[in-house]
Amino acid sequence: MTSCFWFAAYNLLFLPLFLGIVKLLAFSKTNIRESLEKREGQWERLADGVSKRDWQKPLVWLHVASAGEYLQAQPVIERCVAEGAECVLTYSSINAYRWLERPQHAKISGLLISEFLPPDTLWNARRLLGLLQPSRLVWVSYDLWPNLVWEAHQQKIPQSLISAIVHADSPRTANIAGRSFYHSIYECLEHILTVSEGDRQRILSAIPEHPKVEVMGDTRCDSVLERRDRLKIPELPQAAKDGFVFVAGSTWPPDEACIFPALKDALIEFPELFLILAPHEPAEEYLKKAETHFAGIPLLRWSDISSAPEGVRILLIDSVGILAGLYHSAKMAYVGGAFTTGVHNILEPAAMGAIVAFGPKHDNSIEALQMLEQKLVNTVKNSAEFRKLLFDLLADQAYCFDLGKKSQAFVEAQAGAAELCVPLLMKDLS
Repeated sequence: MTSCFWFAAYNLLFLPLFLGIVKLLAFSKTNIRESLEKREGQWERLADGVSKRDWQKPLVWLHVASAGEYLQAQPVIERCVAEGAECVLTYSSINAYRWLERPQHAKISGLLISEFLPPDTLWNARRLLGLLQPSRLVWVSYDLWPNLVWEAHQQKIPQSLISAIVHADSPRTANIAGRSFYHSIYECLEHILTVSEGDRQRILSAIPEHPKVEVMGDTRCDSVLERRDRLKIPELPQAAKDGFVFVAGSTWPPDEACIFPALKDALIEFPELFLILAPHEPAEEYLKKAETHFAGIPLLRWSDISSAPEGVRILLIDSVGILAGLYHSAKMAYVGGAFTTGVHNILEPAAMGAIVAFGPKHDNSIEALQMLEQKLVNTVKNSAEFRKLLFDLLADQAYCFDLGKKSQAFVEAQAGAAELCVPLLMKDLS
């Protein structure tokens, strides 16, 4: 009876309201408008991908929210393909589309389709399942679409949730209504494989009778480590090779307002310091603001790297897709996003052995919370806190190096989640 209530409430109230809000926001939000535009022609692209399917092989369909969750899916896709499956990847966010469109992200062999997931109407769910006929549907991390979950369950298609996270204050489990709604979803899943014991307990609070809620770890660690081991390392100016490299990665204007003043002063006090500034969106207006702020200090844009002069102290990144390689040279990294919607990927710099800092909004990142608990990373609330942290670490670079190595060891110890979950996903598929 409860499931029938939520099915009706979702389809008659929540979903129409949500789709209406999305259409209104598309007028003012570029990302939303672009994601709607990129969905045009998706059914034809999906059909074209299915036409290349080998029907003798099982098809594993994975869904991710955005680029970060794609990194969790990637090692699973590669292992499923190695086990003899073909795969389909769907995603929700324009950021995932942009990530997959980058030239350096070669298509994974055996990945038939990577495409936006159509709106979660019951008709679209039935049409998708009829078109793809998946052997298993795998949800990555948290982005569960109710009608698709319910309809796949109705059609007896096995489903799994991997690298599952539920934040402590998430409405999914923090109140009776959230627990009841997600009970109707979780009960449709054969496996729920969580990142941590805390995530497992929060999911069990919604569905205590589920027999297969297990801690399996975060497949993103496998992805980050595998990418690290095959990265092309960018060639940097000699001053960077000889100095203490600080990378400000994926920063937004609020991040830069926090860290730029202290970084400018540190360049004067510590001659060995070399800055790499990589804004999340390297639009010209952001690049010019950085150049204005650091006026008088030798600065070079990445696009001019072939003519790097002697004495350059700052490298300003005006392209995308090379940040992970830049972290390879970092002794310390500030990862952006935690003054806006939430911190970006801290695993990449940590896996390279860099000491990591970020702003106050980091509850979106389970690894940030775990590493903070173990005092392996640092969070700052304002410019004064960042200044103290930066100057303390620059004054004790041996400690900085040691803490970076401990962070690296933490990431490496998390490896293996993909190897553990893939046998469960592939079991009994035909």
